[in-house]
Amino acid sequence: MLRTTRRHLLGLGGSAILLLAVYLANDLTPAQIKLALLYLVPIVLVTWYEGAWWGAAFTLVAMALRLLVELQQQPGVTLPISVVNQLSFAAVAGIAMAAFRHLRRSQNQLARLATHDQLTGVLNARAFADRLAQELERTRRYPRPLALLYLDLDDFKAVNDSHGHQTGDAVLRLVADAMRASVRQADVVGRLGGDEFALIMPETDASLADAAATRLAAGLRKMFQGTPAVTASIGVVACQAPTASTDDLLRRADQAMYAAKRAGKDRVVQVAI
Repeated sequence: MLRTTRRHLLGLGGSAILLLAVYLANDLTPAQIKLALLYLVPIVLVTWYEGAWWGAAFTLVAMALRLLVELQQQPGVTLPISVVNQLSFAAVAGIAMAAFRHLRRSQNQLARLATHDQLTGVLNARAFADRLAQELERTRRYPRPLALLYLDLDDFKAVNDSHGHQTGDAVLRLVADAMRASVRQADVVGRLGGDEFALIMPETDASLADAAATRLAAGLRKMFQGTPAVTASIGVVACQAPTASTDDLLRRADQAMYAAKRAGKDRVVQVAI
């Protein structure tokens, strides 16, 4: 929160300083030198980083500053004419702001597609592995427990075969939603591929992780009562070893999940590492 506030203050302060610098340069140079368009620079910058409302506020300030300089440097220009000039500038600034906001939204969408699964909205496999590596590094610095849940839907191919892929996709979205709803804000949900999901649980020991996995399995069982009936096998790894790697945790969690499959499915198997 403090870092975000500081970033906003720096962004607004930098844009304001740049706006003032353009005003001073415009005011101190002869009228023949046209610098008034440079007001667009701080306007588009603040729009990009802080949003359209701040861009509109900076545009109003720029219009007032432009009007003052224009009336001082060009005695033949009347107030109504100068106002029309500023309105023309506002139209150009509005078009620039709209273009930059569209570019920013497109950039955010591309960044999200690079890290999130398009179907379910949770982290994709690569981003999940990166996040797991970060949590492991934090566990090495501060000896705290860490748990990993590996979930695989039971007989999911039969759901696709019997009810179609649209129903299968809807099931996957519901599973992802159920996982997000049943965990803490600090926990991280990812889709590793197909019908396989995983969950990082920082600051979570073996007993708490086992209880969370059991609740999740029961919640999915209850959610999908009827047709199609959907259950999940869940492998749980409780990590206490500071030398464990990302691959170690994922492999052991995957092995625990398959052990749950062999034991009859729709259950939780836990291992320690």
